[in-house]
Amino acid sequence: MNSKRIVTIICCLIGWQSSSGQAPPDNQELDSFKRWQAHWNTRFDSTIKPKVGVYPKKPADALYTFKIGGTYRFFSTYTRHKDALILNEVNNDTALQKSVFVGDDSQLPNLTLNFSGRPSAKTAWGFDLYAFQFLDGKINQTYGQGQVSQTNLPTIYSPLTGTRFGTNLGLLLGINLYGNFDTDIGTFGVKTGGIHWVSLSDFTLAGFTGYNRFMLFERNPWDPVTGNVSDRYSSFYNQGNINQDTRWGERAFTGTIVEASNLPGNLSLKALYGKTELNGGFLTIPNLSYGGQLKKETPFGFVAFNTFHNQTYSDSLGTNSIGFDISTIQFQANVSKGIILKSEIGAGQYYSPVHSLPFGEAINLKLNFTEKISKVPLELHFFRVSPNVINNNAIFFNSAIREASNNTLAAGTVGSSQVLAPFASALTAIGQFTNNRQGVNINAEFPMKKLKLSVANGISSELKGLSNQISYGHPVNQLTRSRFWRWNFPTNVGAYGRYNVIFRDVYEIVELSDTFVAKKFNVMEVQAKYSGKIGLKRFYAFLLNRYSSVQDFISPITVFSEDAYLRHYSNELETYYEYNDRCVIATYLGYESIVANYQTDLDAITNAPRNQRGWGAGLGIDYDLSKNTALFLRHRWFHYEDRNFERDAFNGTETVVELKLTF
Repeated sequence: MNSKRIVTIICCLIGWQSSSGQAPPDNQELDSFKRWQAHWNTRFDSTIKPKVGVYPKKPADALYTFKIGGTYRFFSTYTRHKDALILNEVNNDTALQKSVFVGDDSQLPNLTLNFSGRPSAKTAWGFDLYAFQFLDGKINQTYGQGQVSQTNLPTIYSPLTGTRFGTNLGLLLGINLYGNFDTDIGTFGVKTGGIHWVSLSDFTLAGFTGYNRFMLFERNPWDPVTGNVSDRYSSFYNQGNINQDTRWGERAFTGTIVEASNLPGNLSLKALYGKTELNGGFLTIPNLSYGGQLKKETPFGFVAFNTFHNQTYSDSLGTNSIGFDISTIQFQANVSKGIILKSEIGAGQYYSPVHSLPFGEAINLKLNFTEKISKVPLELHFFRVSPNVINNNAIFFNSAIREASNNTLAAGTVGSSQVLAPFASALTAIGQFTNNRQGVNINAEFPMKKLKLSVANGISSELKGLSNQISYGHPVNQLTRSRFWRWNFPTNVGAYGRYNVIFRDVYEIVELSDTFVAKKFNVMEVQAKYSGKIGLKRFYAFLLNRYSSVQDFISPITVFSEDAYLRHYSNELETYYEYNDRCVIATYLGYESIVANYQTDLDAITNAPRNQRGWGAGLGIDYDLSKNTALFLRHRWFHYEDRNFERDAFNGTETVVELKLTF
């Protein structure tokens, strides 16, 4: 051992003994001593290496955390039709009297696996893997094609050739990769590939969430499994909402997403480059979406600049393009104690080989008052969206312009753009608005002892009379009705060819004899929530009523007379009873009435307008099988008829079995 090493050891021992034998130094001396000791310890560790003996091997720097989680969902429906149901009059297609369907035809996965790791304290990575369950048998009409031979199945080397089950299963089927890391100037994250769920703002990129006025009896694919089966209903009563997964209020996006937070000046950044549902699929023609958000937090709220752009070429040479641009300024501020202002103001345009529209305005203003100001929680909402503003990735519908298509494929097939036809003059719920419209909404809540009441009134008007059509949906039996047509989203189907199928919904078109008049809309919503006990067990009851009308004049409330082109009423009541800690019994009852006047299309036989009635009744059980595993059973009786259009009717039952587990 040389002299340098001997001196090193002696100095370290003397330093340790002197520090332990003297009074504690002050802070400055202590910091100096720690730096000196760290220096010599480093010298000692790096210079003195044992030559003999057995010592534990030091592990190399490697991944120190690795996790796998996910969700499995079994979903099956059994449907019986007592009367013949017309699916498509053109090819004389009717629904099977009895049918069993396993899986979710909305292209949502049965199995989701989430892989994640953390190689260092400042860096993480992960990817998601989605798997879909296929039936391999004589499936015929259920899947729209017969059994596929093994020789004609697509191969892993050429997945687009051959005959594929379900035609198009692209959404949420892929591999995502993401990572994040911390630096001295902020935290950065990168997501790429697969499908990611992201949002910017209501006018640029977002999903509609509304005012939590919805029913819980019919479960959504993204509803999580809670710790207790009754948590879902107690949360809806106590907090006004329920737990949702990452898809709630977000939009599907594939490509590259870069996020930065904790930047200097309280700034955050989000940038996107890739594709949305509008330009995904297997098209070889270039098509893309890109945008982002720059946000600054302030002591009073925040201010953000948002922008989003979509471009699809209509020819393989890339000379003609179809798309839109929109940019907005968004801010939220506490105006005073008890008053909050939320706003988004911007401009957008749409362009195509047949459209050359100037920029139009997009305005969304909300003023919230707390109980200190208005005695009850109150919100005033004003919106105005120009007919030139088109963005099918935002929370508003296009009801103004028939968008150009980059292909001639029929609606519902792979790569088709035909579903982008406008929703005519759409009848919507409070908070769900369209372009070519301006209006005001008032929302108020009246909390009582055991009863919580929420009411809203909306008045709106079209800016221009661009259509002689009105589109509307059917809240009662909505999802059951949408499952009549499997896999595809066809248009002009059903009796009289007036139904259009979209994601988990169906809307109907009614023609007006009036010229293109700027129509006026009214909607009133009443929601009541009650919680009590039957014996010693908790009981919940939720009521949701909507009353809407469309006419050619402004009215302060819904029009209940034949002066309205269309009157649309729906009433839904559901109850939940906690039978025990592991079981909840659910019931549902709904009734709807849609009546048109004689200024709409009439039946050729009765010479009368639409007079529609529908009802649904349901019974269900939520049962907690074990930790993070639950079984959900739903049985529904449904009935619908148009008293003046004889062929528009259906009647039957549907049983739904869902097994869901998380791990």
